[in-house]
Amino acid sequence: MNDPAIFFDTKLISIKTLEFLDPDKIETINVIKKDTPINKVSYHGQLYITSKNPEQYDFISLEEIKADFTKINSNDVVYMINGKFIKENLENIKLDRNDILDVEVTNSEAFYNSRKSDAKFDIINILGKTKENLENKNKILIRGQEVIGVK
Repeated sequence: MNDPAIFFDTKLISIKTLEFLDPDKIETINVIKKDTPINKVSYHGQLYITSKNPEQYDFISLEEIKADFTKINSNDVVYMINGKFIKENLENIKLDRNDILDVEVTNSEAFYNSRKSDAKFDIINILGKTKENLENKNKILIRGQEVIGVK
């Protein structure tokens, strides 16, 4: 059985996108218990989420993040969000551009050479503005020792 079709301010999003929404910014949630086929995918029910301020969100897809934040032209890409691999529904995952802290790309020869496979791909890790990521952004490593809050 599939997940429900989830609409956030009328835009279809994946269930994974919900992980990155601030619950305090949600105005209403409506549930409709009716199976819905969309783009040849059968969803079990519908979930309509309305934010308190729909204009504040600037949702972009993973492909748009790749185009806007990296110089990668290849389709051989693996996506991560906050260090977790994204394995399915890539086309429906949308993130708020305003909540992206950083986009890290791993594509060095050292990385390729460390694996036993001839397959080459880039890893794009999208870091959101979570409390943990914001705290780690302010840490600096000096000779292997952590120095906190020094910039």
